[in-house]
Amino acid sequence: MLYIINKNPSQNLALKNCVDQAIAGDVILLIESAVYAVINAAQSTLLQSLDDQVSVYALIPDLQARGIALDQCYRGVNVVDYAGFVGLVTEHQPVRSCF
Repeated sequence: MLYIINKNPSQNLALKNCVDQAIAGDVILLIESAVYAVINAAQSTLLQSLDDQVSVYALIPDLQARGIALDQCYRGVNVVDYAGFVGLVTEHQPVRSCF
């Protein structure tokens, strides 16, 4: 399953809910304000609690739009561009947008 999260994790429980539900083989994609999770210490702890077989991605244009440099990202986060976003959607079914 691909979980797509767009809400700021400090203002919404979408990321926490997805982390709680994710199982091996699932993917979490952070877009829009959800990319703040990659630099927030509390959220990085949440990301660290994931099973090693759950992948986390952040959309590069959304990181850039918020002034988040790649070297500020939590080490367990992969980054993708729009083509990578499309690839994740086509490779992982079902897709669930988390609010």
